[in-house]
Amino acid sequence: MVELLAPAGDFESLKAAILNGADAVYIGGKEFSARQYAGNFDREEIIESVRFCHAYGTKVYVTLNTLLKNNEIERALEYAAFLYQNGVDALIIQDIGLLKLLRENIKHFEIHASTQMTVHNLEGVNFLYSQGIKRVVLARELSLNEIEYICKNTEAEIETFIHGALCISFSGQCLFSSIIGGRSGNRGRCAQPCRMQYSLDDGYKKYILSPKDLWTLEHIEKLIRAGVKSLKIEGRMKRPEYVATVVRAYRRAIDGILTQEDKEDAIKIFNRGGFTTAYLFDENGPKMMSYENPKNWGVLLGKVIEKKGKFVQIKLEDELNLGDGLEIFGKGIGVPVNTIYDKDGREIQKAKKGDIVKIYFENAKVGDILYKTQDAELIKRARESFEGKETKKVPLIGRFNATKDGMELEVIGPKRIKISLDGVEIAKTKPTTKERIIEALSKTKDTPFFFKNIEVELEDNLMIPISKLNEIRRRAIEKLLDELQEKREDIKVNINFEKREKVKEPKIIVKTGRIDIAKEALKNGADMVFFGGDRLRINEGDIVDLLEYKDKVYPHFPEIIIEEFDYYKERAIKLKDLGFTKALCGNIGFYNTLLNLGYDVYLDKGFNILNSFCPDTFENEGVYLSQELNLLELKDLISKTNKDTIVFVYGRTRMMVSRHCPIGSEKGYSKLNCPKVCEDKIHYLKDRMGEKFLIATDLYCRSHIFNSKITIMLEHIKDLVSLNSSFWVMEFLDEDAKFSGEVVKAYKDALTRGHKGDFSLSNEAKKILEENKNKITKGHFYRGIL
Repeated sequence: MVELLAPAGDFESLKAAILNGADAVYIGGKEFSARQYAGNFDREEIIESVRFCHAYGTKVYVTLNTLLKNNEIERALEYAAFLYQNGVDALIIQDIGLLKLLRENIKHFEIHASTQMTVHNLEGVNFLYSQGIKRVVLARELSLNEIEYICKNTEAEIETFIHGALCISFSGQCLFSSIIGGRSGNRGRCAQPCRMQYSLDDGYKKYILSPKDLWTLEHIEKLIRAGVKSLKIEGRMKRPEYVATVVRAYRRAIDGILTQEDKEDAIKIFNRGGFTTAYLFDENGPKMMSYENPKNWGVLLGKVIEKKGKFVQIKLEDELNLGDGLEIFGKGIGVPVNTIYDKDGREIQKAKKGDIVKIYFENAKVGDILYKTQDAELIKRARESFEGKETKKVPLIGRFNATKDGMELEVIGPKRIKISLDGVEIAKTKPTTKERIIEALSKTKDTPFFFKNIEVELEDNLMIPISKLNEIRRRAIEKLLDELQEKREDIKVNINFEKREKVKEPKIIVKTGRIDIAKEALKNGADMVFFGGDRLRINEGDIVDLLEYKDKVYPHFPEIIIEEFDYYKERAIKLKDLGFTKALCGNIGFYNTLLNLGYDVYLDKGFNILNSFCPDTFENEGVYLSQELNLLELKDLISKTNKDTIVFVYGRTRMMVSRHCPIGSEKGYSKLNCPKVCEDKIHYLKDRMGEKFLIATDLYCRSHIFNSKITIMLEHIKDLVSLNSSFWVMEFLDEDAKFSGEVVKAYKDALTRGHKGDFSLSNEAKKILEENKNKITKGHFYRGIL
């Protein structure tokens, strides 16, 4: 049986989801949620939500899907224990350190891997399943065939998104908001820079990174046949009317009764110029994007054909009702419709398509295109579905028995419970009737229940106060809710940090995909080179050409590995046979492959190592620490792990990686017909501040967007030395090979002297700083993230 999983940003949205047919809801607490700007639920509201949902047989999943710092990890674990104890059905997580602690402390809690874990291949799914993850939320970038292949070859449950906003980057691998504004998407605070305007290579400004919302209403049966267990609607930031409308449409699609009206309602409630099936059916070119407007378009209402004073005339392309909201397309200027006049000047309540009407819209002018961004009738219907008199309630059977010794109420519903109470009296005048008892017990009011039938057995001549009948009803429903909540045993969590010893002088690591840079780096003092990574079109050479350096040069396997998995596996086998013994790995699925081949594996930054428990989750030789940590946080993490640690000291931070190519798409091509317009060179996006973010494409038509600034830490060697890390890493992209060698030499010299207490800069270091003074950043070293 497939599950329809709905979002809930607050309790009203939760009710909207359940009463319109959701099988499960996912909610965020006010602690550690990846939607920190949603309403979210405090602890008491979470308990109330579990009780309400379980009354309807609906499951509750709580998102704890942010990366965690050392000073948060114990509180997060205690919070997870609270959720488990109070009946939450599953926990959705991102942090791999938290995964380790959950398995050690709350062994029976069902764990789901968030899409923030960037899992996109079968091997990644199966590895997480082996680590105790029951369900994996796949990356949104997969095709239907790729999803089906995973479903058919794993015991893990698979969850996929079916509707709502798309991230243009692989989730969990985006630092755009973090780097430019300090608001980390990995911490639930994304500022959505992808919804801003950019120009490509100084071209016209567009919303180049803004995709339409995902839509699969006509394809639900295909996803079910593929083996997907849970169909997930995105939208914890959306209003309850949106949740009600979209959940209803997908419930009807799953049940095989979807109508044209359902589809139209889903369009009207929110769209960005239509919808897209995105990667499910290879629609990842311009058809996927909303270049003209990144916000809700609504539906076309018509063009302003005349203006008199503050009023405009429109020939309607859609019906118009009082209370609708209108907006001038692309300008963000809107008005509510408070009055409508027909062509004869009569005030009317509504108008139909084809009518000419006059409305108040002071800021509109002749020729403006108006869209209806809020449909008052739709909003009204949506609200009635979860707060009207006819909302769905759970039927109960009641059996009431009263004697002079007391009364008992048995309730038969999702569970069976009994409540006894005294307070029965001998009637002095008028005995209590069966009808009066049924009337009192039936007043379930705001509870999720109603009595379908109440059987009453009553001795003669008894008087039962109404207050006692109300009390037994309240206690019965409260006990039923308690039973349905399914509270579990108390959990006491326990964590212990390691203590790190002083390391020797850190070693220099270089990451590159170019032979010329690798050789220059080795010549100038690099201790290790990890070669390869993403197969960028600008890269040159093969690691096999560096075989003579195999005691210092090792392969690097990237964060995203989809259709090329077999290629990389064969490559890893060949390189192991040639004598390469170590590897840097960014992909959770490929990690296990390398381990099984006998490599000493270093974890790359794709693993998002933000706390001291992450390094111990997997077997590894060392871990690349997150670039989102500041100096004090790095020092704290390093001091509490015995694993080798790698710290970023030079290079352009990759802001995002996408299966969508903005270069080809902006020129009208999709992946299926693009003549490789990227031309093996660096392109760039320019923002409103004039900053240029470099774009490099790879052989699989994925795009990699890099920071406009270069992180250079030569002035801060003293702070770097104080970290006590095992390695310093430098990443080179499009630099000149000679310059790359000079950078390595400058860092090597500064490191050697700094380790002896001399923090002065060499002339070479001063020259590098001077030549790059207008494009240097310190990244998060001194500011960090929220």
